[in-house]
Amino acid sequence: MNTQSNSAQNSEQINTQTTPESTTGFNFNPSRRMSMDDIIQQQDQERGLTPLPLESDLLLKRVADGGYSGQFLADAFISAYRTDTQFPHSLGGLIKLDAEGFRLFHQILHIRLIPGWNDDRLYQIEQQVNAIVGGVK
Repeated sequence: MNTQSNSAQNSEQINTQTTPESTTGFNFNPSRRMSMDDIIQQQDQERGLTPLPLESDLLLKRVADGGYSGQFLADAFISAYRTDTQFPHSLGGLIKLDAEGFRLFHQILHIRLIPGWNDDRLYQIEQQVNAIVGGVK
């Protein structure tokens, strides 16, 4: 019985010890300074993927080619750029995209996460997409 009591005490002691990581959820080491590149790399790793810059020429080609994927990607871009515009498809429709379309969709999701993104350039792309699909100009 004494062994069980000691085991319970040890378990209790282990659970009550706190470290900066256990209280904040972050691996915190106050003596280490991180470069911006290290921070971005850690953030990318935590996201589970590395955002890729939008291949705008390819997006416009796919939209112009039409069909399901062209409309899906056009609507995805408009919804990502105009944050108050709903995406009118089920995300289950992703399975209908080929690998290139799927990659473009992910690029669209990350248009504002890529360093150096430019709103004027995104606006130009939006205008071209709208001109192709006959949307609002």
